[in-house]
Amino acid sequence: MNKISAIIVVKDNPPYIFKTVDSILDFVSEIVIVDIGIENSLSEKLKKNKLIKLVKIQGTVPYVEKIREKTKELASYEHILFLDPDEVVQPELKKIILENYLKYDYFKIPRKNIIFGRFIKHSRWWPDYQIRFFKKNSVKWPLIIHRQPKVLGKGFEVEAKESLSLLHYNYQNLDEYLSKAKRYAKYEAKEFASENQVVSFSQTVRRSLNEFISRYFAGEGYRDGVEGFVLAFLQMFYYFLVYFYYLETKEFKSSEKINEEEFFRIGLKESLHWKKKKSIKDKIVKKLL
Repeated sequence: MNKISAIIVVKDNPPYIFKTVDSILDFVSEIVIVDIGIENSLSEKLKKNKLIKLVKIQGTVPYVEKIREKTKELASYEHILFLDPDEVVQPELKKIILENYLKYDYFKIPRKNIIFGRFIKHSRWWPDYQIRFFKKNSVKWPLIIHRQPKVLGKGFEVEAKESLSLLHYNYQNLDEYLSKAKRYAKYEAKEFASENQVVSFSQTVRRSLNEFISRYFAGEGYRDGVEGFVLAFLQMFYYFLVYFYYLETKEFKSSEKINEEEFFRIGLKESLHWKKKKSIKDKIVKKLL
């Protein structure tokens, strides 16, 4: 068997965990399941697999980046595959990794996101490159949510083909999206507050509008139909959630003056920025803004 360790951080009873495990049984020598609150029934089922090593982490883990770097030390082998419990490694991806992994320090792998029951092909959801296969000392994860790791050495970028991607069974429905967004936003706001970083309305407006316009227009999210619009809008709203939770940490006391007109002014400016074909009038208006 290949001298590769897989690490999967698991909470509750995720619906795709056994698809994830089954997809790597012929690929790795051990599967380290990091337990951050697994249901007892799932724990008992996982223990039946001889490849699986269950490791319990004490305390609250709001998001996986908090412990991802630490979990590397649980691996018995130099080469590590990080997976989420809703990701599946496809056969062609395994093949290309095995053909090349001794020559490279880390792999950038495309990820195929299945959201609301369909493959989202635009709006920056594809190819959604992730560094998930690497040598233990070639990659270092920050503690910040949804950040890519720092890398050392020679990397291999897997071609952006569906058959070579990680299958990611992402948000199944709105409830799942909103539940995760709420949890992430709350902790992100707490981190800003604890580090005495100021989160302003103006900053939030810029980040949120840039997120929507860059995803829906520049990222061609409109080509994903209604789902593309909904996702772009939800991604925009996330930054307001962070801002609102930040205000809550300050007991909603802020000396900043809320300028409602700024939302629409910046929205127009960002729209003109991402517009592919700009008229002379558009260029003049953008400059005035």
